[in-house]
Amino acid sequence: PGINEISDKYATLLTPASYAFSIWSLVYLLIIVFTVYQARDIIKPSKKNDLPLKMGPFFVIANICNGIWTFTFVKEYVGFSVFVLLLLTMSLYILLYKLKIATFDASKSTIAFIWWPLLIYTGWVSVAVVVNIASWLASLGVAITPVIACSVLVILTLVLLGLLISRNVRELVFDSAWGIAAIGVQQMSSSQTVASTAFALSSVLVVAALMHAFSNRKTNPFLNHKN
Repeated sequence: PGINEISDKYATLLTPASYAFSIWSLVYLLIIVFTVYQARDIIKPSKKNDLPLKMGPFFVIANICNGIWTFTFVKEYVGFSVFVLLLLTMSLYILLYKLKIATFDASKSTIAFIWWPLLIYTGWVSVAVVVNIASWLASLGVAITPVIACSVLVILTLVLLGLLISRNVRELVFDSAWGIAAIGVQQMSSSQTVASTAFALSSVLVVAALMHAFSNRKTNPFLNHKN
């Protein structure tokens, strides 16, 4: 069975539509891009590239956890998969802070090959960890009510808006909005309240990220051609 099949088996009011899991293809592609970009100095070492030193072990830990999580979740060790995914999520957020991602004016290559991979990776995982915890509770027989589901989505959205304001993480917010909208799609036949809440919150996130991008357009190297 695949990830979406197990997710459906332990479905809750926070389970997204199956198409949402296709984002993993993009995440894995970006991980490869990030890794190849970091390996560019193997042939010609550069003292200017101190990123590997700044990252420490956290990128490696995140990817090891990714592989372990896939195995444990598919094998239905749902409780242990929650622990692994929490460790993965923590590692990614530590990287965002250690590398000061999206907090300074950077070159196009830095944004495209370092910032975007980590932001999109973290954005999806931020939603996935919530879904995973809900699936674990379902496996224990704990019901997720519409009130609980909506409350969790509101809290997640507020956290994401806080990160957008304080850390400029637009791509992370866009990616999380994708996951939240997919929850809305899945829950249209189960709970109109949850579905409507998910659609409204994902729209708020997209609009907020677009407004943030517009207000910061003068420092965007893809628009001002300075980098």
